[in-house]
Amino acid sequence: MSAPAPTPTSHRERVKAKRREAIRRSGMRLFAENGYDGTTIGEIAAAADVAPRTVQQYFPSKHDIALSLANEVAGRFTAVLQSGPQAGFLDAVDVWLRGEAELHDPDLMALNQAMYEANPGLRALGSSQLTDVVQAATSAMTAETGLPADDPLYAIVAAALGAALAQYIGTAHLYKDDPDLHAHVIACLRALLDTAKATNT
Repeated sequence: MSAPAPTPTSHRERVKAKRREAIRRSGMRLFAENGYDGTTIGEIAAAADVAPRTVQQYFPSKHDIALSLANEVAGRFTAVLQSGPQAGFLDAVDVWLRGEAELHDPDLMALNQAMYEANPGLRALGSSQLTDVVQAATSAMTAETGLPADDPLYAIVAAALGAALAQYIGTAHLYKDDPDLHAHVIACLRALLDTAKATNT
């Protein structure tokens, strides 16, 4: 899983970050318009006004472009979980979601959703990134549910949480005027975890 890109500080880093973002958005737009399989690195390079070799310096493959946002979001979630390992799982989710709201780029999220709609396989791969993070948060998840990581229900709960979080992250920009949505999402996740815990008592 790729780590989130560092915040650019120098002029050179800002230029590189801008070029990387142009390549990413060009790739995602073409994946949405022409399909993932119907898009070449050369076409992405032309759309971003760079050489094909430059595209591959930033993204070794089309796959890396398509999942770059999902990787960054999942990387930030992992960082939150690791920064407060003693915190409750939902407390970490709450902190992470609030951080994502501050970083939110509605145009990028809309582009990502359009790409997913045109390429359902990419959506499944993007969602799996968050599921992988949830499944790896063994101590926090076990504390919340009482389920050991080798319990079949643990994997089911992790998959449900990962899918729910991916859906929320991907569509929150459509409901930005709903001030209660965040609280409702946390409440739904709490209900899922409490139900899993009840099955273990």
